[in-house]
Amino acid sequence: MEKLNCNGLYAFKEGHIKPFELDDKKTIMCGIPGAFTDGCTKKHLPGFAKNLNKLKEKGVEKILFVGNNDVYVMNEWNMQHGSPEIITISDPLAVFTKSIKKDEDWGDSFGIRTSRYAFLIEDGCIVKEFKNPFIEGVLEEIW
Repeated sequence: MEKLNCNGLYAFKEGHIKPFELDDKKTIMCGIPGAFTDGCTKKHLPGFAKNLNKLKEKGVEKILFVGNNDVYVMNEWNMQHGSPEIITISDPLAVFTKSIKKDEDWGDSFGIRTSRYAFLIEDGCIVKEFKNPFIEGVLEEIW
């Protein structure tokens, strides 16, 4: 399996915007169309935040949310609706999103966005794409 190339991804690290790199931890990576949008804010992010312990019991070590908003918006969205244990990542130009073929064109009003997805990543490689990217589907399908 080929490791994911994280080119185009950014996150806050030690108070600064830094390029994001995956490590070898067992990780759930979720893609979202946009921070502060209804489905992402009311269901997707809080579902994971409320079930961190269940995910840890299944061996998940890290939760990532990727969206096309800037780093500041992604961070604030997580602070308001998620958990400090979740890492939010910005893909502002959809470079990463396009590289994994999860981009969608939402037209003039919203532009190129990340489609909603959830992957299980181990050793930097996608080992599973969940059929249902919300917490219910991930908890049901994860081994």
